[in-house]
Amino acid sequence: MKIQRYLRTASVVLTVSVLAASAFRALAAAVSSTVVVKAGQVAPDFTASYLTAPDASGRRQKKEVTLGDFRGEKNVVLAFFPAAFSPGCTSEMAKYQGTSGRFNDTNTVILGISVDSAWANAAFAEQLGVQFNILSDARRDISRAYGVFDEQNVAARRATFVINREGVVQQVFLAQEALDPERALEACLLLKEVK
Repeated sequence: MKIQRYLRTASVVLTVSVLAASAFRALAAAVSSTVVVKAGQVAPDFTASYLTAPDASGRRQKKEVTLGDFRGEKNVVLAFFPAAFSPGCTSEMAKYQGTSGRFNDTNTVILGISVDSAWANAAFAEQLGVQFNILSDARRDISRAYGVFDEQNVAARRATFVINREGVVQQVFLAQEALDPERALEACLLLKEVK
């Protein structure tokens, strides 16, 4: 009796695992087929805004970052995420903050980016204690240029682009792969060796 129950449970677990793996592969393939910018291509230039941390009087300043400003100077990790304050995005950006020193060692700038407002991203960055810029793509034109905007959910899909000093995309990590910055860090370590 116990063996039959165990075998039934194991069979169900195995079936669910196979189905989940198939669904994940299908999702990854669907996301991959919609990404416009691929490894080996020049990263589309953009300018995006963010808000600084509050000064002594509580005021924030609106600043802009242009991707092209890093050309010839630094590698860039451009990490699109769906929504500030969501559990997956909170975990992802916290991991980037935890590894930011290692990215600095590879001459790499981390730029988080979402379609949230600059105010929402500023509050999100402050809550996490993030020291890198989290940019606002509220007009969604950057997400569209990179091919990661999800029209149905009105959010950027999770995607990370590793861009070298020449402005060329070296690696693209999508969906689950993009949650952990270790893969992007490995790509940046290779770029450090290339110089």
